[in-house]
Amino acid sequence: MSVLKTTITKAAFADTNLLPPEEVIKEAVALNTNCATPTVTIQGDAPRVRIPYVETDPTAGVVAEGAEITQTSAALNEIEIATHKVALTIPITNEALTYTDATKLVSTSAANAVTNRVDAMFLSADAAAGAPAGLAKLDGLTTETVTDLKDLAPILTVLSKITDNGGEPSALVMRYSVWARLMALTAKDGRPLIAPDVTSSAEPRLFNVPVFFNSYAAADTVLALSAKDIFVSASQVEAAVSKDALFTFDSSVMRLVMRFGYGLAHPERIGKVVLPAA
Repeated sequence: MSVLKTTITKAAFADTNLLPPEEVIKEAVALNTNCATPTVTIQGDAPRVRIPYVETDPTAGVVAEGAEITQTSAALNEIEIATHKVALTIPITNEALTYTDATKLVSTSAANAVTNRVDAMFLSADAAAGAPAGLAKLDGLTTETVTDLKDLAPILTVLSKITDNGGEPSALVMRYSVWARLMALTAKDGRPLIAPDVTSSAEPRLFNVPVFFNSYAAADTVLALSAKDIFVSASQVEAAVSKDALFTFDSSVMRLVMRFGYGLAHPERIGKVVLPAA
């Protein structure tokens, strides 16, 4: 449910709608629970949040009847997530604002732009001033580099390794162009290595792990994610429209602002398969 904040000084502060991120950027990979675990909602302009997690699970034992149960405890730790502001402004004429369809189109376009930026930050962005590196650019991931793509063995190897490291494979994320290369692989008898019913499925799976396509995934790369080991924090999305900034142009400005950040508890539980360039 949106919350409308009305201010007295409208020339300085426009009416603002605060919307849940899952409503505005619901298609973002980072908000998919197969790909990451949502944590605390960022409040205000907090640049960093601290997330507790269990680093080592407690051990249960077999106890004889009447015997004392040995005490055990979980090893707790915490991860600090740096959050970053994602924002844009879009001018729109006041005449266009009178048409519901035009306003909806601009709003949808703005939401798509924020979604795209969050996807890039989460999946593949290079580290830069004021912005974190995406998953594919992080150190410490369980990585397989393929020099000659002949079969699906590298993906299976990475899935097995991150499982041995304590991860729980929950998603494979790649560009559709990478998926197309995998679909084109054939056995010696000419049969496709990925069954036709998988390629035509609305929700494809590979080695029983859900597959997600995103154009902001790193090129020639397959990410194997363990959602329980990836923590995401996102603020509400602030949506506002002001007629004052472009008063002399008889236009208004639409603005979307939110904060987003993510962190890994165990990088070795996230897999990456790097394919040779297409």
